[in-house]
Parts: sequence; C-alpha cells; structure tokens
Amino acid sequence: MIKIFEIMKSAFVFRARNFLPFSFSLFIFEIKVNYFETIITDMNISNRLRLFQAFSRRRALLICLIFLPAFLFSLLILFSSYPQLVETFYARGLFAGIAMILSRLSAVVPFSLSEVSLYGGILLALFWARRGIRQRRIGRALLELLAGVVILLSWFYFSWGFNYLRPPISKQLHFASAAPDSLALRENFLWCVEKTNAAWQPVAKWNLQNLDQEIERGYAEVFAELNLPAISGRWPPKFLLLPQLLDYTLTSGIFGPFFHEAHLNAHLLPVEMPFVLAHEKAHGRGFARESEASFIALLVCLRSNTPAIHYSAYFSVLGRFRARYRQYADYDSLKQLIRPEIVADVEAVWKRIEKYMGPLAEFSQKSYDVYLRANQVEGGTENYSDVVDLVVGWRKSHQETIPQ
Repeated sequence: MIKIFEIMKSAFVFRARNFLPFSFSLFIFEIKVNYFETIITDMNISNRLRLFQAFSRRRALLICLIFLPAFLFSLLILFSSYPQLVETFYARGLFAGIAMILSRLSAVVPFSLSEVSLYGGILLALFWARRGIRQRRIGRALLELLAGVVILLSWFYFSWGFNYLRPPISKQLHFASAAPDSLALRENFLWCVEKTNAAWQPVAKWNLQNLDQEIERGYAEVFAELNLPAISGRWPPKFLLLPQLLDYTLTSGIFGPFFHEAHLNAHLLPVEMPFVLAHEKAHGRGFARESEASFIALLVCLRSNTPAIHYSAYFSVLGRFRARYRQYADYDSLKQLIRPEIVADVEAVWKRIEKYMGPLAEFSQKSYDVYLRANQVEGGTENYSDVVDLVVGWRKSHQETIPQ
C-alpha cells in the first residue's frame, strides 16, 4: 500500500512541476501529499484496505456515471451518421461473435435467463434501496443504482442494440422500398389474399423441436442465397415462467438481447407460432427493426417444405395488408374474397388477445412506441406495418415473385 502511494506521489509531483507556474504552489502541493502519506502510514492494514476500497468504488462510479455514458453517446452519434460502419465492424464483426457465444450458452438452459434476471434485478434494486435508507445513504444508493442502469444500457447496445443503426434491409438487398400508391397497394393486397387462400389448411399443434429445425434450415438457405451474414448461433424457442407478462402486454414473442434468447407466448395458436418464431430469430440475427424481422421471417417461412408454415407466414402478413388497406372505400368488398376458414382463424386470434386488453396493454404499447422511436425507428410501433412496403418493393424488383 505504501508503495502505491509513493508512486502516486511521484506522479503528482512530476505533473505539478510541469504544469504549475509557481514554486510556491508546488511547495503547498508537496506538503499536502506528504501529509496524506503520513496519515496512510499511521493506519493499520484493515483501515488502509477500506480507504483503498472507497477510492475504488468512487472511481467505478465516476466511470459508470460520466465516462461510460459519454463513450456510448459518442458511438451512437458516430454510428447514426455512418450506418455502413455498423454493418461492417459491428453487425458482421463484434455482434456476430457475441451472438454466437451468448446464444449457444443460453440455449443450454431450458428456462429464460432473461426472465430470471429481470426478477433478480428487481429484488436487488429493492434490497439496495432499502440498504441505502437504513444506512442513511440514500443519495449514494441512488447513484449506485443509476450506475447499474448505465451498465445495463451499455451492454444492451454493445450486445445487440447498435443493430438499429444498420443500413435498411432494402439497401442491403438492393431493392427500393417506399409506401406504395393506392393501385400498387390494392394489387398487392389481392395477391396476398390469393396466396393466403391457396395456402390455407388446418394447423395442428407443433412439435417445437421439429419446427425450430425447419425454420433454421430456411434461414441457412435464404441467407446463403441473399448473401446476408450467417451467424452460427442457436435460438431455440423458450417460454416464460409467467406467460401472463406477454399476455397482458399483447406480446406474441420477444427477443431477449442480454442473453440472446427467443421467447414465444405460451398461448399462441398453432397458426401463429411458425411466423412469430421466425420473426424472433431474425432479431437474434441482428435485424432489429420490426418490419425487417417480419420481412425476413416471410422469406424464411416460404422456403420451408411444410405447407402449414407457408400458411402461417401469409396469414400474418395478410393482417398487415388488411390494416394498411382498411382506409380505402373498396376494402369491405375486397375482404369478402378471403376464405371463411381464414376469417375464422383471425377471429380465434382476436379472441385470444381481446381478454387481455386494458390499461396495462395500452401502457405497454405506448412504452414500446417510445422505445422504438428513441432507437431511430421511424413511426415507432407503426413500423410493424412497414413490412407491406418491403413486400411490395421486393415483388416489384424480383419480377413480382416471392421465393417459395
């Protein structure tokens, strides 16, 4: 310990001699250092260790509350201005390595590490706050909790979140994506109705392992064909211990970026499950925008050899087309073209959802909208429906076809 302070003293005196203009200032400085060293010398070992730990904690707080946020903010500004840097050095470099390691490690555990960590984090925060109140160090406890939030936020961006700043998928695949005019939207709506009608079939309960393997096979083929970055990770579907968390927030699936886990709502109907799983796996591969994850999920599902997976994809995208076209006068007449069996499936999904609608669901949707906008996703939750623009642009640039 004495040697540490000897080194500190030498460094401080050296800096003082180079930067302090007056010898008197140097004299006062050396007196203070010598006085501080005398105090340390007179301390016993346990007190020295406590003092050193106090310095370490303060230095860690300084890093977490000042330097780490400044560094993160600087990277966000840089990556926002140069999306290709994100694609080249992050998405296809650092992120690919993190995703491969974390997804494979978390896949070994059958339950959700994200969910367990959420509960543990809440309990730890409550314990920390209670400890600060009992020790009458509320300010210090709040600063430490804030430092923990900064660490989590930093890990979120480094492990996954910077993917929001990647170039759009339309740019990566070299096709134009823009909101279609009414005629183009009508033509594509009718195309989706026709495809969904042709694909309809009763969907039985899935064997999740077989479904997971089939979706992964589709990803391997589509990504190889489109020259998208292949990440050799594993994202097996997981369910929450408390599925009501997803029910009451009207969430069909969620990707956990901290441990790279794909979660499904345990109450999904069989017709929903393949597309939702493919969507969450797209997030796992670094496609953060909701519209892009849905577009990739559509391509992957249509590459499957299982017709029921085709129907799940068309069924889900048809919902987006219906929502987009509902504003036009001929919508009511066009929706009559949809098969009654598909309408029955839509009603079954709505019946599953509507009983959970309420203030919590509304708050969740608004919060997620704020979250998406904060990560530069234009339109917030409306970005889900932008999969329509991607489908229209893809069909137009690929001779009106979707790979099957």
